[in-house]
Amino acid sequence: MQAVTATFRNGQVELTEAVDWPEGTRLEVVPRGAPDNSQPAAPMTEWPDGFFDRLRGKWGDEPFERPPQGELERREDW
Repeated sequence: MQAVTATFRNGQVELTEAVDWPEGTRLEVVPRGAPDNSQPAAPMTEWPDGFFDRLRGKWGDEPFERPPQGELERREDW
């Protein structure tokens, strides 16, 4: 099922995008922090459904390739 973000404004929850959920779909609303960051954000316990598909869609059709990372740098213990 599609996950979206929302903003609480004037006593109502406003979704950031349209959804196509079946009538009667139950929701869980978890605040992620105050707009001025005076309250810490609630920790995410899992990635929302479809998160990575939506993220990939923002890059368009351009391939995303990770370059070689090389060897791990070894450091002395403190």
